[in-house]
Amino acid sequence: MGYILSTLVMGAIIWWFALGPGRKAGEKLTPLTRKLIGAVAGGAGLLLALRGRFDVAILLLSLSGWLLGVKLPAMLDPVGRARRSDIRTAALFISIDLGTGAIDAEIRAGRYAGQRLGRLSGNDLVTFAREMARLDPQGLSLVMQDLDRRAPGWRQYVQFDPEAGQGAATHAAELREEEAYQILGLQPGVGEEAIRAAHRALIGRLHPDRGGSTHLAALVNRAKDVALAGLRKP
Repeated sequence: MGYILSTLVMGAIIWWFALGPGRKAGEKLTPLTRKLIGAVAGGAGLLLALRGRFDVAILLLSLSGWLLGVKLPAMLDPVGRARRSDIRTAALFISIDLGTGAIDAEIRAGRYAGQRLGRLSGNDLVTFAREMARLDPQGLSLVMQDLDRRAPGWRQYVQFDPEAGQGAATHAAELREEEAYQILGLQPGVGEEAIRAAHRALIGRLHPDRGGSTHLAALVNRAKDVALAGLRKP
């Protein structure tokens, strides 16, 4: 009975922070408060893991990672994974928060390798864009609207043709089923309605008519097609 109760509580907490009001509440915390709560949650998670309570420990560590802005492996991150779309390009690991539509990316190559795009500012964003125009034009095409918001005028310093992001369309055409589910923020095995619902939620935030990216919208549309095609396989 105790195990069942703790599982139900864990599920409720995941819902609260991943889908419910807790996510918006967490996003409104000051950076210092997020760090303090994240550190406490992480410490409690480690202690529980040492005592063999891995179910609750994983939840607390996931919550800690979300508050501290630390990306954890998918199997250890139920809070982040529950509402996140992941897209991999040559030099970026892009994450889209399905609750808010916010985009961030882990930089995998270049001067800022190992850092997160959301922590760069000012001249660093321009330098990042210059490098991505050379290393990963597809990735740059997927985050350029975010750069427009955070570093207006960056394009005048970067030689970049957005249409070169047609590499994104090529990538979309070659999507594997596993990648399609990651983009939609779903686990393989869900039904058609879940796929269509995830697609509607994403495209509603990323459609160019709503300030989103043409390339991201194309990628999301292709992900839906690939996931649905997988369901129809004999």
